[in-house]
Order: sequence, then structure tokens, then C-alpha cells
Amino acid sequence: MINKPFAHIEKSDIDALVTNEVREGRMLDYKEKVPGSSDSEKTEFIADVSSFANATGGYILYGVRERRDENGKPTGIPESADGLEAVNADSEILRLESSIRTGLDPRVPGIRTKAVEGFTKGPVLVLWIPKSWSSPHMVIYKNHSRFYSRSSNGKYALDVTEIRSAFTLSESLADKIRRFRDDRISRIIAGDTPVSLAQRPKIVLHLFPIAALNIISQFNVAELYKERNQIGPIAPGNQSHRINFDGVVIFNYGATQFPCTSYVQIFRNGAIEAVETDLFDDGDGRKTIPSTSLEEDLISALDKYLKFQNTFSLDPPIFVMVSLLDVKDYTLTIRSDYRSGNSRPIDRNVLLLPDIVVEEYGSHAAAILRPAFDAVWQAAGFLRSGNYDESGARVVKK
Repeated sequence: MINKPFAHIEKSDIDALVTNEVREGRMLDYKEKVPGSSDSEKTEFIADVSSFANATGGYILYGVRERRDENGKPTGIPESADGLEAVNADSEILRLESSIRTGLDPRVPGIRTKAVEGFTKGPVLVLWIPKSWSSPHMVIYKNHSRFYSRSSNGKYALDVTEIRSAFTLSESLADKIRRFRDDRISRIIAGDTPVSLAQRPKIVLHLFPIAALNIISQFNVAELYKERNQIGPIAPGNQSHRINFDGVVIFNYGATQFPCTSYVQIFRNGAIEAVETDLFDDGDGRKTIPSTSLEEDLISALDKYLKFQNTFSLDPPIFVMVSLLDVKDYTLTIRSDYRSGNSRPIDRNVLLLPDIVVEEYGSHAAAILRPAFDAVWQAAGFLRSGNYDESGARVVKK
């Protein structure tokens, strides 16, 4: 297999597959040529993609020839990586991606394609298909209407029982992620946190990539520690860090160092938990949440956290979950130019805001978080966040 981030795959990685005679399997498939334009070839290609998405994910390499046995049948063992002759890599990538978009239902997010140059005849096209959280995916091209998965011997069509199981498993994935959030929230409320926190209301931000559910998706803590300077807690402060059992924790400390005001925990599987206590105004008996600074700090933090996860090639989708703890009777402070009534006190201690799914990197953090912000404002008696206009554009900028 190719054990490195997709963006860093190079010719030597593909040569190593040939040199080491790495056989095709559940997560790897070799093709000497790209699929043609006939209906049968397109259907076969889309079925290959769906089989990876419905199983554990994996790579298809175009431009690698397999060794043949005495009967001329492919053995699954790579014989040479010569590349694709007389092929416009950019055009082929666009064509393949178009076939995937129109040939599968539902759409598979997170697919990546690249051309690796330097081979004898031309580039090798590398297609990465992640394990999907919304499987099973059906091939709908030309009304084919079949589901596929993969074993160590390649793809196969799912029978009725397997299709039912696939739907059940897909539904359980989201439940597993929510259980992770619920467990972490319970620990935070109980004070079981990686650093001692001030006893104040808290904002909690979780980022959970679907890839983190894969038991083999565990990062070397040294790698996480090396990149720790990319991120920090939600709000700026006096920062420190340390390695712990879960991975790496970065925290802000106050004038007396402890308790801390905030932290961000980077888990070994790439999930992120950030907790902030310094965005509330509870002095002189006031209980207010400054809406603009809360939203701006969360937008800035999410942008950094997504870039950090992209560094480690954690394939989308990524579940983004925002929670507010101990906020009963708090009101929102709003912009002076926003005229839409007064904030009502929030009527409960815990606000678990709507789950948000990020399907690809590069999405704007302000747009991603808008549903969560709307929910906070609704808890305070407004229709939506006053920091966005009716079209959804943000009207407050740093």
C-alpha cells in the first residue's frame, strides 16, 4: 500500500509497489489503461469506484501493467509502471471525475485524482476513493442500478442481505460520531478534561473526520506534535502545550497559570476538541455572550483546524459540532446597528447545536458555521444570526 498523504505521493512510491511486487487487494487496483468512452467501460469504471467507497476505500492506479500467468490472465502483481501513452492527464482527470459525479448515487465526497509524472510512456494517474460515510453507493449510469463492494479478490456485486447491512452500517456511522461528542461533553461537564479549566460557561468545538473511525487511522504522536504550531485554542492567550495519552494538548493559562482558560486536544486519530471559557462576560452579575467575537473566534479557529487536518490528509467528510455549556439565563450582546428586538435569556444549560458536515476542504468557515450560529441566536429569541444578511453573506468582518 501507499502509506503517505495523497498530496505527497510521487514516482518512487509507485516504483516501490512494482519492486516489492505489492499485489492488488481490497484497497489497491492496477489498470494498464484508462477506461474508454464506451458504455460498458464507463459502467465498469463507476462500479470500481463504488466498490471502494462501499468498502474500506483505496487506490486505482492507471498506467501500471500486471504480470500475466501462463494462460494470459492477470495475476494482480504489478510487472511495470510505464505510464499512459499519448494521454492528456488534465482532460482524463476531468472526464473520470465527471463520470463519477453523474454515475453514482449518492455522490461520493472526498475523491482525489492526480497525475504522477516521470514514467517511460507518460504519467500514472492515481485515483483515491475514501471509505464513504453515506454508503452504499449505487451505480446509476445507464440504469445499471447495482451496488458493489470489495474483497481481497476485487469487486463484487452486493446481494440483498449485504445491501441491507450496508444501509444499517451507514446509519450507525453518524450515531458513533454523535456518541463520541456526547461522551466528550459528559467528561467536560464532569471536569474530566486534559487540563484544569475555570468554572465558567464553555464553548466546545469538535471536528471529527469520518476517517477517524477507521481503526488503522492512528497518527504517530510525534507527527502531531511537530505540527502543533499550526493551531491553538479558540481564543488567543498565554499558550503552552504537552503530550498526553490521547495525543497532544495545547492550552491557554491565566495570570496564575491554573486553572486554564481554554485548550485544544488533538487526538491520535485526527479528531480535534477545543474548549473555550474566555468568551463570556459574567462580571458584575452580568451574563452575556458577545455574539460577534464568539462567531469570529470560532470562524478563525475552524479555519485553522481544517487546514491542520488537511495537512494529515484526513479525508472528508468531517463532522463539525458546536456546543455551549452552562449558558442558562445568558443573553446575547449584539451589534448596535442590528435592530430586531432584545435578546431573551437562554432557557437551558446545554445547547447541542446542529451537526454540520464538511464534504470538502476549501469551504469557507463562515458559511460552514452559519447553521450553528443561527441556532444560538434562535435560543436567544431571534430568527437567525444578525451577523449575516438574508442571502447568507456575512456582514461582520475582522
